[in-house]
Amino acid sequence: MSHVNAEIRYADRSSRGKLRFSGPQRAWFLHQIVTNNFEDITAGESRAAAMLTAKGRMVGFFEAVATEDVILAHFEESLRATFPAEFERFIFATQVEITDVTDDLGLLLLVGDGWREVAAALPDSVPNETNTFGTPSGYVWLPREGVAAAITSVSKNASEIGEDELEALRIEAGIPRWGSDMDSSTIPQEARLEDFGALDFDKGCYVGQETVAKILFRGKVNKKVRRLESAGEMKVGEDVSFEGEPAGTVTSAAGQRALAILKYTIEPGAKVSVGRVDATVIS
Repeated sequence: MSHVNAEIRYADRSSRGKLRFSGPQRAWFLHQIVTNNFEDITAGESRAAAMLTAKGRMVGFFEAVATEDVILAHFEESLRATFPAEFERFIFATQVEITDVTDDLGLLLLVGDGWREVAAALPDSVPNETNTFGTPSGYVWLPREGVAAAITSVSKNASEIGEDELEALRIEAGIPRWGSDMDSSTIPQEARLEDFGALDFDKGCYVGQETVAKILFRGKVNKKVRRLESAGEMKVGEDVSFEGEPAGTVTSAAGQRALAILKYTIEPGAKVSVGRVDATVIS
């Protein structure tokens, strides 16, 4: 990944869904309904979290940043039609306003050392750090009409990075993605959200917390997202076997690296087969 750190790379990700949470109880509101701690978030801090059903299954996953006045959240484009309503149904008498700003605000992704300095030079921008790609990187919130000018400015000293390259970085970092490695059937510990700072075991009650706590203290999950490496190419949908027995399925792949949902008993270091290719469970 040294080629990424040697320069800034950029990608326009304005198609992602976006919500703005405003009002005096915005942080408290999120704290009550998602897997991460938002009660003590301060301006400039970025956090990621999932929303769960009462039975602990994931409704969606998002990344967010706080400013002095609002909390901005973004999520996969596939959730745009459903996710806003999932938040709105918990408002009740809470002093929070939720606004869909998907069409009003843009998102420019910057990857590489120094991304914050580049972001700071863009007018009317809000930096939103992300750990999705295993290297220093962050999203930059901008007025939608300012994205083109921002790209023109950034591209003078940076090059565009394509989705295939971003996927390769994400997979190498072992980070699950909504719609590929986690979905509405997933329990947070199956996606190992605790390993990526999106699941706080110390916070108080929230929707779905009972299931999460039971697994933590008394149980286990039946499967987990694992990172694989092999000497040959792996493909999404390929079956994974361990000691001749079915063990799971590849959910994301980039050449010789992949993520797969495997039985919980298969730990890092295990040797598995992916189709006709031998692979090792890395993490």
